[in-house]
Amino acid sequence: MNATKTELNELLEFAVTLARGAGDISLNYFRKRPEMSTKADGSYVTIADREAESYLRRQIAERFPDDGVLGEEEGEQTGRSGRRWIVDPIDGTFAFVHGVPLYGVLIALEIDNQ
Repeated sequence: MNATKTELNELLEFAVTLARGAGDISLNYFRKRPEMSTKADGSYVTIADREAESYLRRQIAERFPDDGVLGEEEGEQTGRSGRRWIVDPIDGTFAFVHGVPLYGVLIALEIDNQ
């Protein structure tokens, strides 16, 4: 799939909208001691991580149902379009859990393995 500049701009705008939406979800929990647990590697995962990733996956599936998604919390869902969204709903969960405002929503888009 060779994406045009217009298509890439539309995908970028969509990614920015996604990031803002997931960021709003995380802000609902920031500095409020959200429910959390630790993963096998010892890192934290919170309800904010899970809800934000769920939101990201729903929005992507609604707009681009044939795209794949690889997420920090829910793993990989393969697609058929040649595109794969790679998401980390809260990069910097340790800071987030401790009330430090140094975290962000990461979203990448891979097109035909690039």
